[in-house]
Amino acid sequence: MNKTITLKEHIISYAKNKSYFNINDLRTYFAERRIDFKNDTLKGYLYLLKKENFIYGAGRGWYSTIKEEFELNTKPVEELIALIKDEFPLLDFSCWSTEQIKGFYHHLPSQFVTFVYADKDFLQAIKDFLADNGYNTYLNPRKSEVEKYVELKNRTVILRPFVSSREPKNQRLAKIEKILVDLFMETKRVNLMDREECQKIISNILLNYRINMAEMLDYAERRKIKEIMREMCTG
Repeated sequence: MNKTITLKEHIISYAKNKSYFNINDLRTYFAERRIDFKNDTLKGYLYLLKKENFIYGAGRGWYSTIKEEFELNTKPVEELIALIKDEFPLLDFSCWSTEQIKGFYHHLPSQFVTFVYADKDFLQAIKDFLADNGYNTYLNPRKSEVEKYVELKNRTVILRPFVSSREPKNQRLAKIEKILVDLFMETKRVNLMDREECQKIISNILLNYRINMAEMLDYAERRKIKEIMREMCTG
């Protein structure tokens, strides 16, 4: 006699080989296989599986089988953030550096680059201030300008205008969810590395450490690369 597979077992079967999954994808999976379920029951089992530490929350509607959360090294940007904050105490800005993810590089660069995002009306003032303090600073360079005169050397800072995001503007320490999206975009704009290296770094982080997938994809959508980022974590 065939054993009836429970809804909980169906969820486990679906999730066990996935680093991340969305509840809507799970519903589609059930519908395609004509597995009957009620939304409240589905949510109840997902809650139970979280309590049992089989899956973990990964943001709004997202779940992950990865236990360990990503811990971002903030030390490489702390000095610069403090410097800007001291000079512009009311300024909303966000900052990250390629040095914060150096452990995931296959080919370690000789120099690291820091990015500062702020209101475009303040970028020139920030540029002048950082230049006076010994930073090699560039104001929102285009790809064509980068190829001509941008030199990625020690203490290089690239200034960019804010991109609309759910993340508060005063999130001075950029979160990993923002960094991964920006890294992909800046690789194309600043030639940080080749695209394959960039994708390996992002995938390595996503598939080994848990992040807030909903937050990352919200930001990726605003930067028009949502599907690219999603494919790197869900296949």
